[in-house]
Amino acid sequence: MEKKEMDYTQFKERVEEALQEYFLGRGEVYYDIVKKTNDTDKEAFIVQLSGATVQVAIYPIDMYEEYKYTGDFEKCVKEAIRAYEEVPFVDERYIPKTWEAAKSRLHMRVINRNWNKEGLKQMPYRKYLDLAIVFYVFIKEEGGLMATLPVSRECMKSWGVGVKALWEAAKKNLEREVFQIETMEAVIENMLTEMKDSEDAGMFRKDMEGMEMEEMEENGKMYVVTNLCRKYAARAILRKDLLRGLAKEQGGSFYILPCSVHEILVLKEDGIVTEEDLKNMVYEINHCSGTVDPEECLSDSVYYYNKDKDRVEVAA
Repeated sequence: MEKKEMDYTQFKERVEEALQEYFLGRGEVYYDIVKKTNDTDKEAFIVQLSGATVQVAIYPIDMYEEYKYTGDFEKCVKEAIRAYEEVPFVDERYIPKTWEAAKSRLHMRVINRNWNKEGLKQMPYRKYLDLAIVFYVFIKEEGGLMATLPVSRECMKSWGVGVKALWEAAKKNLEREVFQIETMEAVIENMLTEMKDSEDAGMFRKDMEGMEMEEMEENGKMYVVTNLCRKYAARAILRKDLLRGLAKEQGGSFYILPCSVHEILVLKEDGIVTEEDLKNMVYEINHCSGTVDPEECLSDSVYYYNKDKDRVEVAA
């Protein structure tokens, strides 16, 4: 095991050398700054294999965090390469060339409109409250991993369609998506069960208590809404049938807390917990808890599903 003696710059240089050596003769490895969701920048090594259309990014900062913990450089590189090898191989034949080929595989994601001003300049999108609905095409799934293609303005132009057509096609596919609704208590217990390290489990439970979730559970059950793959499930906020069902289950209107782009929390309006309390909790989750990556934050807003009007509003 190697001693923890490298700083990040040294570590990054050695990672680049190791990747270039491993992929020598198979493709190209180069350094780049990748623009992530919420206009965040992240250093990456891009791997472009010969004959592959899709590039794969390997992030040295994530590897460095593991290295600081274990001190084992070789293990970090092996794990990064293993993760790369599991990414589905995609070549030109998988990319839809026509609208007819693309529309049945078109899906949507919700992101923050104000936090993604630069990225949205390159992408067609539809406004929704203070959010933006963007589109992507499902390309291929292999070994539990998915390859997708973000829909750019160039894609839209080549297909000869507008944002309305993108929305209608993606909406049809959204209506067929299966979402899971679980109580927060059940989700936390499942996560604690999966944590083999009792210290990690204790810290996780302490974080949850610090955000006053247990107190809120006493006033009314909090639900977590996600999908089967637990990816970009915050789009459930667009499913009116699902929201109506939750209103029936909750016995009235409810708040929607955007804890990330991957899931939303639902809490019945009880007249005890204030909108300011909820907004503070959302901010805590996004910016203080360390449980959500900056590029995965959805919003600092609190939303409200009005049962009588059958619509979602910004509450705070």
